[in-house]
Amino acid sequence: MTTRFWSLILVVALLASLMVYQATQVSSARVYLPNDLLANPKTELRRIRVGGRVADKEVKYSVEPSIELRFHLIDPETKDSDMIQATVPVVYRGLRPDMFAPGRDVIIDGHFRNGTLEATSLLTQCPSKYEPPTPEGTMQQGEMNG
Repeated sequence: MTTRFWSLILVVALLASLMVYQATQVSSARVYLPNDLLANPKTELRRIRVGGRVADKEVKYSVEPSIELRFHLIDPETKDSDMIQATVPVVYRGLRPDMFAPGRDVIIDGHFRNGTLEATSLLTQCPSKYEPPTPEGTMQQGEMNG
């Protein structure tokens, strides 16, 4: 009876760990950067997640004949001083998010085909408004209270 009990516990533990492993594999995805895609523009990737910054290039938003947003994505690490910024063209068929604008960081889920990222989901990242206090500001407040 003890052997059966421990065998049953072992099987349940194996099944539970297999389920946890499967769940983390489905929900976690590598986030590519535009430069990763530009390294092999002829590759075709399905179900890809890309993080980048909306380029200052032309952004086209059309409603007719269908709702479509076209823009270019650059690597968020790219500095404005870089003379040549490699971009990845993006096509998104859906409503433009409220916070969408050039220079804004976005996360895109979609497919990469023929050098173009076909977005199925477009999320904008809100800029952080939190600024940590400076040591000088903390000192001045302490002097006022003391």
